[in-house]
Amino acid sequence: MATPSNAILVPATEKGAYNPNRSAGLLLRSQTLHIREALLKHLEELAAVLAIDPKSLKTEGEVSAYIHRATAILHTHAAKPRRK
Repeated sequence: MATPSNAILVPATEKGAYNPNRSAGLLLRSQTLHIREALLKHLEELAAVLAIDPKSLKTEGEVSAYIHRATAILHTHAAKPRRK
């Protein structure tokens, strides 16, 4: 596979840079909180869609709106297509 011309090469982590037993610093703990907030947002969106009973959808418009909301959530978790 060819490397894209705009690829950013990241050097390998130095040995000893990661220590799973070391106390987490403020930056890592802050990032954890931000990730949790993002997950909660997705959870709220998912719960709202799951609260809808698909059997209650009667019109093509209702079904279309349901599918649009559901696939929008699923697509945020899918791999992004590569550009050619």
